[in-house]
Amino acid sequence: MEMNNDYIIYQRSINCSLIPSSGTKYHRIRLRVTYNGKRIDLHTRIRVEPKYWNSKTQRVKRGYTCCEESDITINAALNTYIKYVNLYFMDCERNFREPVLTDLRDKFYYLYKKTGKLKTNEFFYLFEEFIKIRSGEKGWGQIMKDVYQRLLEKIRKFKPDIKLTDWNVQTLESFKKYLAKSMYNDAIKKRLSYLKSFLKWAKSKHYAVNEEFETYNPKLPTAQKQVRYLEIEELEKIYSLNLEDNKALDCTRDFFLFQCYTALRYSDLKQLKSSNIYKDKCGKYFIRLLTEKDNDVINFQLAKRAVEIYKKYIDLNLPDNLVFPVLSNPNYNEHLKELGKAADLTGEWVDYEYRLQEKIEIHIPKCDLSSHTARRTFIVTALNEGVSTDLIMLITGHSDYDVMKPYIKANLKGTSSVIDALDKTYCR
Repeated sequence: MEMNNDYIIYQRSINCSLIPSSGTKYHRIRLRVTYNGKRIDLHTRIRVEPKYWNSKTQRVKRGYTCCEESDITINAALNTYIKYVNLYFMDCERNFREPVLTDLRDKFYYLYKKTGKLKTNEFFYLFEEFIKIRSGEKGWGQIMKDVYQRLLEKIRKFKPDIKLTDWNVQTLESFKKYLAKSMYNDAIKKRLSYLKSFLKWAKSKHYAVNEEFETYNPKLPTAQKQVRYLEIEELEKIYSLNLEDNKALDCTRDFFLFQCYTALRYSDLKQLKSSNIYKDKCGKYFIRLLTEKDNDVINFQLAKRAVEIYKKYIDLNLPDNLVFPVLSNPNYNEHLKELGKAADLTGEWVDYEYRLQEKIEIHIPKCDLSSHTARRTFIVTALNEGVSTDLIMLITGHSDYDVMKPYIKANLKGTSSVIDALDKTYCR
């Protein structure tokens, strides 16, 4: 290792040689990289006959052709491989990053896939590495991994040859507009923040990135959404449905109502076990559960109708002592829409989304139920009945008061009581 005025110089050697392939007269070309007393072999799929190999120049002799590949093409491929290895070391030098030969090998194989053709560039390789590493560090579930993977595919379609150094303000603006073709602002902001978190990670690993990304903070109007919940009368319509002839819909109804009476998320409902529900000396049923999303322990008494639903399934002896049969989230949400129609839910929620600076009014029929509707119904119903926000948060597992603000705005009885008090004052 030598020192330059601007960067470190890592001494290395790169040698090309042949290794025999069993059962054939052709030998494969191998690159051997030596650095700091260690070496690693980079195998290629280039095959040549030994008699046409010049061991002094470490290149194929003139006039040689194999599998329609001429000496010029083969030697050019070797030059490309050697250049890539040198660029790897030069990048480490300029960024004061210690070269790791196994890292070099993994990148080489990923980029070239052991063929003579370039498959992808460093940006996409690093992004996939980021997903693998961060998902382990942060404990991401499959849903979060899929979000980042879909973002990666969008970037690939946006610009297949994108580089880490390309992400200046202008490129980020272009990508923002590209995302706006299929997304609203809330989703755009999340995707841009995910991208920036990757670029920060790459920078922390001393990869050369365009640091303009750190100053990029686009002003995007935020969506205005209604809290989509059901009134008590609407919930009663679902409860009173006769679904004896439709077991799938009956099970969906029970799932949904249990959520409405407990505020459990779908992820917690599907993992609910008999051991999570217990009865005290007075015969009252309680639920105690470590939530999937927040790792919060919730412990509270079950409502009478929740107990009624629990007792309906208690004798099924399901695998792993689960309380309810497991429905996949897509199937559950699909059945919920069918349930909303069966209950003849009318009316709609009106949301306002933004696509860049354009405001878009969106109408969602109330019959389009989702698992989130149940949790919201629990919170708003409790608020309307005068339950304190702090107590509700103990049951729902919310730790951030700001998350509860939209529900407080939906507290119609609470706002009505304010107006009633004012009316009494003004109309004396």
